[in-house]
Amino acid sequence: MSRRVDITSTGREGRVRYSDGGRAIDGYFEFGGGDVITIVSMGSAEEWVTAHAWASPDRAAILRFVADEVIRQKAPTCVADIEDDRGVILVRLAPGAKPPPSPSPAQARRAKAAAFVIRFRDLKAKLAAAVLVAALAVGALMWFGANAVTAQTGGGSPLNHAVRFTSEEPAIRDGVASLLQAADPTGPRWSGRGDPNATASISLALIPVDGSRPRVISVARNLTHNAYVLARIIGSDGRTLWLDVAGLKGVRLRDFKLVTPQDLHAANPRLDASWWDDARGMDIVDGRLQIVRADRSAALLVDATTWSATPTAPVVSNERFARAEATAFMAAGFRVGDDAWLGLLSEADRDGAYRPGRWIRPVENADATKTTRRLTRAKLGDATTGERRRIDAISPLSETDYLAAAFLRMDATSEPIRLSDPDSALMIHTSTPGLTGTLVVSRVGADGTVLWSKDTSLDRFRLQQILPGQDVLAFIGPRLPEPGKVSETLVVLVETRSGKITVQPLGR
Repeated sequence: MSRRVDITSTGREGRVRYSDGGRAIDGYFEFGGGDVITIVSMGSAEEWVTAHAWASPDRAAILRFVADEVIRQKAPTCVADIEDDRGVILVRLAPGAKPPPSPSPAQARRAKAAAFVIRFRDLKAKLAAAVLVAALAVGALMWFGANAVTAQTGGGSPLNHAVRFTSEEPAIRDGVASLLQAADPTGPRWSGRGDPNATASISLALIPVDGSRPRVISVARNLTHNAYVLARIIGSDGRTLWLDVAGLKGVRLRDFKLVTPQDLHAANPRLDASWWDDARGMDIVDGRLQIVRADRSAALLVDATTWSATPTAPVVSNERFARAEATAFMAAGFRVGDDAWLGLLSEADRDGAYRPGRWIRPVENADATKTTRRLTRAKLGDATTGERRRIDAISPLSETDYLAAAFLRMDATSEPIRLSDPDSALMIHTSTPGLTGTLVVSRVGADGTVLWSKDTSLDRFRLQQILPGQDVLAFIGPRLPEPGKVSETLVVLVETRSGKITVQPLGR
């Protein structure tokens, strides 16, 4: 029998069902913001292994088929980006395409009525299933005895990307924040297979970069996968760290109290409560939380201290979908005087793109290739056009090789982080050749002298995130794998002046 995709809309969200013969995979969609028209979630690869083992070998092809069908049926002017591991499909406007029209009031009323009918039908089905499950459970307990019941719990594990944040509150000035997911305890389990209706609790881990005690704050409980798979940290306004976890949430950084939409409505009683319902378009703009209407017709800015909201022109951004790769924080070198440049270059670099006669820009990007590089000094000629400088001469400062080496910077457009007394920068490289190297951080003087080197013990080639700072660097990733052990995700903090290392587990 042929494959098919059925899409059921219930207002601003709905269901996506992929079926192949008598087998099916149920997914979920919701409307996005900016140029992201729709976000479709079909379940993670791990979930498919337990709940849809028949489909796992063809996962990539199935996700592509679902994406193509969503576009064909509902969004012909769009293109799709697929995140295979999470099973998330972002349906974006194609370049130059116009967004689809907003539904008319009559269409919205019909969608709302359809949503009620579907919810009522589902409720009846769930009640019938509950009666059946209860009867089966009683029978099973009588047959197998009390030992048949086991409560399974899961430890907290990182959910999506962590962020670096700053605060104006003395309780925590600078830190790393990450959402954690933990499986909720389940009922009787006899088959050993995964539970497609399993739920999870979400919490927020706050790790101060000064090495003080981390905190974990409970955010939401009993969420289905579709409710939390796209959860994200919106950002900090200096007083509150705002989150999108099945709706708007916040953690007040003064006392780590959970903030809800009800708190914001209480601070703005004259505003319609629906302003706080949809967190998908919310972002930090000019240091304050911005609330945007779903149709982008109006927006509010929320005061960080009082939570009072004032109208503002909508600023629509897709930054919330951005995922900075580790290479975004790496640079090839920096200028160490009016006519000198210090870089980390391979032999091929020195004979190619950086040979005498070529030009150097103020910011030169580094790549993640597993090549050896040496600290290299270049003599620069006079500037003749813009800020680019010609290379007059170039040579390595020593014969020491550094694998996959680069200087660290704050973002993809800035020059490397500079320290004073003495003038220096920060370099990352790999401890040993091959696949068993760990991440090493070194402070390098402007003359090429290595002032100190610290091994973080993190697996260099499974490094997940770099979250730089002027005083403290943060790295997230696992240690080298050990047979029979699950690799724990760690946050390693490195003080830039001294090299002091603090290690905190991410998830408990």
